[in-house]
Amino acid sequence: MPIIDTILLPASLWLIMFSMGLSLTLDDFRRVAHNRRALVVGVTSMLIVPPLIGIAIATMFAPTSVLMVGFILLATCPGGMLSNLMTDLAKGDLALSLSLSILVSMVYILVVPFYAHFALTHFMGVEEQVSIPLLSFVGKIFSITLIPAGLGLLANTLMPALSKKIKGLVKLGGTSVLVVSFGFILVDQLAVLKEYFTSLFAITVALNVVTLAVAIALSKGMKLMPKERIAVCIEHIIRQEGTAIYIAVTIVGSREMSLPMIMNTPVALVICISFVLFSRRKKNSDRILAA
Repeated sequence: MPIIDTILLPASLWLIMFSMGLSLTLDDFRRVAHNRRALVVGVTSMLIVPPLIGIAIATMFAPTSVLMVGFILLATCPGGMLSNLMTDLAKGDLALSLSLSILVSMVYILVVPFYAHFALTHFMGVEEQVSIPLLSFVGKIFSITLIPAGLGLLANTLMPALSKKIKGLVKLGGTSVLVVSFGFILVDQLAVLKEYFTSLFAITVALNVVTLAVAIALSKGMKLMPKERIAVCIEHIIRQEGTAIYIAVTIVGSREMSLPMIMNTPVALVICISFVLFSRRKKNSDRILAA
C-alpha cells in the first residue's frame, strides 16, 4: 500500500519527532553538560558498540542480505524516550537518561544517513543493490527528524503553555499511526515473517542481550556509579525504531527490511522490563550491577 510507505510512516515519524521537540527546552541542552564523564561514556558507547555488534551478528546470522541491512539499521537506532520511564522505574539516574536521550537523538539525526548509506552500499547483495544519492538521502531523513524536532523546540520556547497541552496528543497521534503502519507491514510481510521467524527472533534476542552485556561491562569498566550504569544500559536496549523503518520502507522501498525493527519492539521491551525488575530487587541501588 503506497499510502503506508509515502504518507502514514513519514507522518507518524514527523509527529513523534515534533512531540519530542515539544518536550525539549534550552535548559535541557545546558543540563547535558553537567555530568560529562558518564555522558561521554554513554554517548560514545551508543554510537559505536551497538552498530558494531549489529554488523557482526547480522553478517554472521541474518538469513538474507535485506534482513541483514535491517538489523544493522536497527543497531544504529538511538535510545527511545521510553528509556527515561524505564530508568526511573529501575531507580537509575533519570537526569543522565534524559541527557543521553536528547544528545544521542540529536547526534543520531546527523549520523544516521551515513550509517544507513554505508549499510546499503556495503552489505546488500549485488542483485539487490540500492542506488541512493547521499545528499538526497540526508535531506529526506532530516526532513522527518531534525526539522520537526527543531520546530517542536521552537514552539516550546515561544509557546510553552500551548506546547505542554498538545505534546501528549501529538505523541499519541504519531505513535498510533506508527502502530497502524506496523500492522499493515506485518500483514504484507506475513509470508516472510513465517519463513524467517525463528532467525529473526533469535538474532533480535542476541543483539539485545549482547549489547546489554557489553554496556554493563563497559559502564563498570569506566567506573560509573551504579545509578549511572542503569541509565546507560537501558539506553542501549530501548530504541527509536521509527526512523529505521522509515529508511527501510519509504526511502529504500523494502518492507522486508523493516521486520527486524518491528520484531525488536516487543523483544527489547521484555528484556528491558526484566532488567528493571532485576534492578528494583536491590534495596540499595549502589549494589546494582556490582561485581
